[in-house]
Amino acid sequence: MGIEIRKSICRVCSRGCPIDVEIKNEEIRQITPSNPQNGGQLCALGYAYKEYVTRPDRIRTPLRRVGERGSGQWESITWEEAYREIGDKLLKLRAEYGADTVAFYTGYTKWYRPVYQRFVHSFGTLNYGTESSACHQSYRMASELNFGVLTTPDIPNSDLFIGWAYNPFYSGNSQGNPLEEFRERGGRVIIVDPKYTPAAKLADIHLRPDPGTDGALAHFFGNYLIQHGKTDEEYIAAYVHGFPEYKRYVRKFTLEKTAQITGIPEATLLAAAELIADSPVFSISISGAAIPHHTNGMQNCRAIQALLAITGNFDREGGNLPVEYPVDSLNLKVEWDKFVDETRPLSEDGSGYQNSVAWHKKNPGFRAEGRKTCKPKIGSGRFPLWSRVVDEFQSMDLARQILEGTPYPIRAVFALGMNRRMFLENEKLMEALGKLEFFVDVDVFWTDAAKLADIVLPACTSVERAELVCSGPTVRYVSPAIKPLYQSKSDVDILCELADAMELADPLLRRGYEAIVRHVMMKIGITFDDLRSSGAAMKIPGKEPYRPGKSLLLGLRTPTGKIELYSETIADIPEEYGLNPLPTYRDSLPRKGKNEYPLTLVAGSRISTRFHSRFNGVRASDYFRAVPSAELHPLDAQTLGIRQGDAILVTTPTGTMRVHAELTKAAKRGTVFMFQSYADEADVNRIIDGNHLDPYSGFPGYRTVRCKVEGDRAV
Repeated sequence: MGIEIRKSICRVCSRGCPIDVEIKNEEIRQITPSNPQNGGQLCALGYAYKEYVTRPDRIRTPLRRVGERGSGQWESITWEEAYREIGDKLLKLRAEYGADTVAFYTGYTKWYRPVYQRFVHSFGTLNYGTESSACHQSYRMASELNFGVLTTPDIPNSDLFIGWAYNPFYSGNSQGNPLEEFRERGGRVIIVDPKYTPAAKLADIHLRPDPGTDGALAHFFGNYLIQHGKTDEEYIAAYVHGFPEYKRYVRKFTLEKTAQITGIPEATLLAAAELIADSPVFSISISGAAIPHHTNGMQNCRAIQALLAITGNFDREGGNLPVEYPVDSLNLKVEWDKFVDETRPLSEDGSGYQNSVAWHKKNPGFRAEGRKTCKPKIGSGRFPLWSRVVDEFQSMDLARQILEGTPYPIRAVFALGMNRRMFLENEKLMEALGKLEFFVDVDVFWTDAAKLADIVLPACTSVERAELVCSGPTVRYVSPAIKPLYQSKSDVDILCELADAMELADPLLRRGYEAIVRHVMMKIGITFDDLRSSGAAMKIPGKEPYRPGKSLLLGLRTPTGKIELYSETIADIPEEYGLNPLPTYRDSLPRKGKNEYPLTLVAGSRISTRFHSRFNGVRASDYFRAVPSAELHPLDAQTLGIRQGDAILVTTPTGTMRVHAELTKAAKRGTVFMFQSYADEADVNRIIDGNHLDPYSGFPGYRTVRCKVEGDRAV
């Protein structure tokens, strides 16, 4: 039998790069890039996707625990047995304690989430949480509070591009890097990053602030622009809410004070401010991970975005443009949102996402009459702003609620991929999972969390299943390249089949994924049959390029309809939470402990051959820095008596990890950079206090943790 090339997508991360899968005898020979979207490129992980699919630790069959939890004693069961046992237990818990006693959680990837969230709603609860409790959503919160929408930089039409923690060479490099082309055409570049990265090599100015001080830096720029008459007063008068209050607040961020806070020399700060002032049209890229991963992260994002507001560079050619298309009828994402909302219950106390002004502007047809009610979702009492702005529970509060039982008990967790590595002080999560009455984990591979489950179900990878892929103005239906390995199934098939076994009151969900896709596509002018038979991406009829300025004219999805430097949504949160409607700055490092822990641990740096811990056990991930290592500046290492490759101990007030020293001038003095991919003793999140969270978003402060480093004398 000859070789056949079948089209598919890589889902190592959420980008979904098109790939060509070379098949012989129904086995994968190799994976290569396909041309659309990623320009014929793949990252190192995409090229290694075959190894990922065929990892030896794949979960192969549904399993039931027969020994003590965590003992590793299992017996194989059929899918029908698994569905019956899961359904009986979940329905019994719902009948006895209410639907909210079950928490539904998902890790990577994100493609099936609308189907999963609808399943949760049909079960009768809002307790749906995801790994986005630590990824992207804090940045989304900032964008929606300020602009009512996410934005993207219009780099080709900018005079100046400001990349805040911009690192496309390690994050999304297969999508193409517009920065090199922009520089060749004469564009100016500022890169803001405490670490020296490949992007910094392309910068006119590289600013290296101390980690977590980005908000202070942004406020200095805002103050400078105001003091030098470089703001767009007409734009501000028409489209910006809260400018007088913002103007008064940023006055205190003088050159001298900002240099003291950020650790950036005054001359460098001044040069950057002058370049921004001399560039009327500029755009900004903000990392959805690096900037939010501080205990002041959400407000830092808002502070950076304020620069766009005061200069008229939001919804302007060459500035930052709205991501969501204003004409909702042509937006397939809106159809998915409506699909999720069709069975949505309402929080009994009137709190939560569906009760915000912005949400109702986005969903004017939503009707509350006749809907079931449920308890407020997990984390609502601790992080009310998150609960108001984000349609998920805050997962960083899950372990606490399981262990404490307040404000109500969580007795069961149903998870589609739960990875302890993303949680701070994650032994507490494992303790919480061990105390549950019932725990189900669906995953592709064995994880620490899966080993604690009562029932484990095998999921398949992207090359083994079908998926509706939405990308900009196009839509594509990807068919399986190979049959699911072993007894694994697609996540959506598991959800739909379980819904049917449980006889949930949701006929559409119970009919399966194809019926759901047909339902969602009804209004976009393309039939499902035509899309599936084409095998290629098809343009949604009538979906035209966005015209800058349209969102401002229509009115933004904020309470005032304007850009909100003073957030009315935050102002509506009770005063006892201490949340400021202005994008205020505060130190992200704890005040105590500086003498004992003089260094700053930055957890979460990217490495090109790893993506979180998903490639652990894959040979390609060990090509670069296979030994767990922490990066230190050579002068810091010299002071500590540490040499390249030495075994070291990195200690925080919470714990200690053993790694090796990687000396590099790319690290700023006083910082210790650590990747989050490693397991066991090198699991850096294990030694970060579980309460080191942003009070606005609940996000973990991975990247500003007090620590000390010393040689490991035991080696």
